[in-house]
Amino acid sequence: MNKVLLSALSLLLLSIAASCGDDDTKKAAESQIEAAAEEIDSGQIRFVTVKTESVAESVPISGRIRADNRVELFPEVSGKITTGDKPFREGISYQKGDIILKLDDSEARLQVQSSRSKFKSLVSALMADIKLDHPETLPLYEAWFQTLSADKSVPPVPGLDENARRFLESKGVYELYYSIKSTEDRLDKFTIRAPFSGILSAAKAEPGQVVGPQFHLGTLIDPSLFILNASIDPDDAEWVLPGQSLEVRNRDQNNLYSAAVARVNPAVDPASQQVFVYMEVSGENLREGMYLEGEIKSDRKMELARIPKSALLRTGDVLAKRDGSLAEVPVEIIDLERAHLWVRGLQNGDEIVEDVSEPAGGQIIN
Repeated sequence: MNKVLLSALSLLLLSIAASCGDDDTKKAAESQIEAAAEEIDSGQIRFVTVKTESVAESVPISGRIRADNRVELFPEVSGKITTGDKPFREGISYQKGDIILKLDDSEARLQVQSSRSKFKSLVSALMADIKLDHPETLPLYEAWFQTLSADKSVPPVPGLDENARRFLESKGVYELYYSIKSTEDRLDKFTIRAPFSGILSAAKAEPGQVVGPQFHLGTLIDPSLFILNASIDPDDAEWVLPGQSLEVRNRDQNNLYSAAVARVNPAVDPASQQVFVYMEVSGENLREGMYLEGEIKSDRKMELARIPKSALLRTGDVLAKRDGSLAEVPVEIIDLERAHLWVRGLQNGDEIVEDVSEPAGGQIIN
């Protein structure tokens, strides 16, 4: 019926223009034809009446996680890496105190043994003086001497009386004792032990390789607890407080994890103008570097409308009735569902086009 009416109207206007023979009349007729062609019947378009709901605003949280307990492995001495009980590879787990890596300490160990032997000789040489000048301390002194060995750590000097201590100090006993303890401490640094139970997430050394204090051997992490580093707008910082609990999810939204705000940076980052927030995350199948996201509810309210996805234009707008025509109205997407969207920017009672695949903005509605 509409097509018949449009055709008749077109013929009528063209007949009038032809009879008058006036160019201006022809142009006016053509403009009227185009305007008539743009008119559409509102019955041909399906509209949806918007119903808004008052919803609490949320603070979006997103970022990558990293192990809270981690240590970068650097040797404190130089040496050649020897083969250990476990291969030094990513994914190898260690218990607290286990040997992660061992450097060849044969030369350093010989030096320590030499120093211990010299120390024992010195203590033995002073035995006669102790017996003569400080006989009351002789039993204790002899018992300490018997514990000295080139293959064992030097035990502490026994608690002697003041005169005996001064005598030993004058002979350099204490000086040599502390020198040996220093070399023993250095000898221990050839063995790198796990400071906590964890897993190697990076391994950059091979057996037989000579390394030094500036060489990064690898990274040991504790996979039981991770920290999510996120940034938020300074205006939202008042709603994020230490101790708050929330749930975070991966990008596929098929895994949920428990999280809690551990700390909030009181300063604004000069580069990004954001406030950094740190949350503790725990759960199964967590891996360092995973991207997680969640939200924290605030006391602020906003008016949201639930609309079908088919109502959204590629520009991010919707078509709504405005003064007798269809106008593009910008909206902000807040949340997604399978077939619907939660948007902000519409008013309660607005009528929007349910499916925007056919009509275009600016069309007149009869």
